[in-house]
Amino acid sequence: MNELALISLVSIAVGGILGYFLSREIVTNIGIPPDERAEEISKRAAMKTLELVLLVTVVSLYYYAFVTKSEDCANAMSLIFATIFFGNMAFRAYYSRKM
Repeated sequence: MNELALISLVSIAVGGILGYFLSREIVTNIGIPPDERAEEISKRAAMKTLELVLLVTVVSLYYYAFVTKSEDCANAMSLIFATIFFGNMAFRAYYSRKM
């Protein structure tokens, strides 16, 4: 058995176990269907995740642009950064009109 298949098998097994425990914890602590508290938790988690992705993207963009000076990676990171930035602005504008 090669290493890639073994790593994939272990990742699937560990991911399944973690997914089971995480979903069980969510059902017991938050409740399904979600209440206002669960929706607020989801909103805050989504915002923090977006901030984290944005921070990682900016750091990696500066790393590729100034340290490695790789044009291809810098262009890809710029596209990802612009998508996140303008996507966030578009969703804020949409939801500010909708709500």
